[in-house]
Amino acid sequence: MNLLLRLIWLNFLLINLEGCALLLSSAGGSAATIQIAQTIDIIKTAGDIGSASVTGKTLTDHAISELSGKNCKTLNVIEDKKLCEEIEAKSQSVKVRQVMMPDVSTPEKIKAFQKSKNLEQTGKIGPKTRTALWRIKHGLDN
Repeated sequence: MNLLLRLIWLNFLLINLEGCALLLSSAGGSAATIQIAQTIDIIKTAGDIGSASVTGKTLTDHAISELSGKNCKTLNVIEDKKLCEEIEAKSQSVKVRQVMMPDVSTPEKIKAFQKSKNLEQTGKIGPKTRTALWRIKHGLDN
């Protein structure tokens, strides 16, 4: 992409996307509307600075990336790169632990579970029964 096109693109990004308040004031917007737009511009700019310092991408870049399903960065055009690039698939191995939870769907089944855990057999799920179920769910008991 030639230098003139890059400069036009950069001008579009910096002036038009960040200049909502300027556009409203020139279009005859009310003072309150202009104030709201200026506040939004300040918040967006602060968000862009924070986002860019952490991820290297502005909020607009993240929005475009999310909508397109690609890795987009508006400043790529200055580096003579494509605006959006395909996301490389990264395979990750995730170990999933499957836990069989006891059936506590009826008072009788709750009592049987409570008996197996040496708890008072009330047929209701109280704090001690809930704790026993939580421990099973998180692999601390079986």
